[in-house]
Amino acid sequence: MKNLIILLIFLALSGMAAAQNNAIPHLNKNNGRCQLYVDNQPFFMLAGELHNSSTGSAHYMRSIWARMAKQNLNTVIAPVTWELTEPEEGVFDFSPVDSIVAGARLENLRLVLLWFGSWKNGKSMYAPEWVKTDTKRFPLAKDKNGKTLNTLSTFGRNTLKADAKAFAALMNHIKEIDAKEHTVLMIQVQNETGVLDQASAFTSSPNACMRDFSEEANKAFNGKVPEELTKYLDKHKNELYPALRKAWADNGCKKQGAWEEVFGKGTKGEDTNWKERFPYYTEEIFMAWNYACYVGEIVQQGKAAYAIPMYVNAWLKQSRAVEPGQYPSGGPQPQVLDIWRAAAPSIDFIAPDIYEVDEFDWFCEEYTRSGNPLFIPETKTGPASAARAFYALGKYGALGYAPFGIDGGGIINTADPDDKSIEKAY
Repeated sequence: MKNLIILLIFLALSGMAAAQNNAIPHLNKNNGRCQLYVDNQPFFMLAGELHNSSTGSAHYMRSIWARMAKQNLNTVIAPVTWELTEPEEGVFDFSPVDSIVAGARLENLRLVLLWFGSWKNGKSMYAPEWVKTDTKRFPLAKDKNGKTLNTLSTFGRNTLKADAKAFAALMNHIKEIDAKEHTVLMIQVQNETGVLDQASAFTSSPNACMRDFSEEANKAFNGKVPEELTKYLDKHKNELYPALRKAWADNGCKKQGAWEEVFGKGTKGEDTNWKERFPYYTEEIFMAWNYACYVGEIVQQGKAAYAIPMYVNAWLKQSRAVEPGQYPSGGPQPQVLDIWRAAAPSIDFIAPDIYEVDEFDWFCEEYTRSGNPLFIPETKTGPASAARAFYALGKYGALGYAPFGIDGGGIINTADPDDKSIEKAY
């Protein structure tokens, strides 16, 4: 009997150990800090992000994987596009994903996959052709003059359903090929969302498109603020971003009303420090809610298939582009993170793409508010960038750090093949 009990205990402990080793990548609080756990061990991503279209060619990537490993990366951030995943509606091709996973495994590298679905850099260039050419079924956003933008509208329910279906199919496939190996650690869902007027980006043009002005968008903007949002604001009023709390309080902390009744009429705003200036704030809050609802629903359906960590990233407001529309309006900027949290609790965290390096510390502070774990999925390359990797980990306990264009060969924001600074730091 004694031997039998010992055997049963041994089998139970063995089963628990196996279950722990088979745990999929997940986030876990440890001593007050959020960490990524892989194979049940803390994992810091010494990463680099590939150029946008690099993974579109398995032949091109063949030599890249070995080069990434030689640069001492343990993780590569690699795009997966909707247009290649579903070239015909309902017909899925996962061979590009299989090639990415196989290439990474060959060099003992982990992956963060970027889902370029409805949006990439505020535009919709990576959506499938069958989506781009059917603007009646998949409507585009419009600017304030009625001009159609090259941006899928957040008010296109058919677009949301199609994107979510494709993303869920992708996550099902990743589960099938990777539930045991855990090569794929996380997913970025969409890329730098928001309404962007490309002609106004990085300028002080007064014509930036601060929101979608399509018929459905106008109807929603003049309609009532969703009750879920005002309930969230009321519950978290003492923790809200200062500018958001002020905008709501200045208008009486209303629990109902149209967007301009609850948050005030959007104006160009005062000419103050760009960090504290929020022109057309109501329009930006409105777009943040709609982008977050859209992306949050896609994340929910993806996690129902395979629940590894999922996040969104932000093209940040900068000193030379202060107005929403000069940067993607409605994207997860610091001043609307509360809106994203209210609309999309399924998103695990929000990550900044930090290219304005003079403000590196400020952005890190902004993106560690309210317990948001820091992950920097895009930043510059070079010696100074290598130094900031230590800073991100040491001061902010970052989940990982990733210079963009790590494979080199790009026109801008690309690694110099003769620069060994990241390799030495990693």
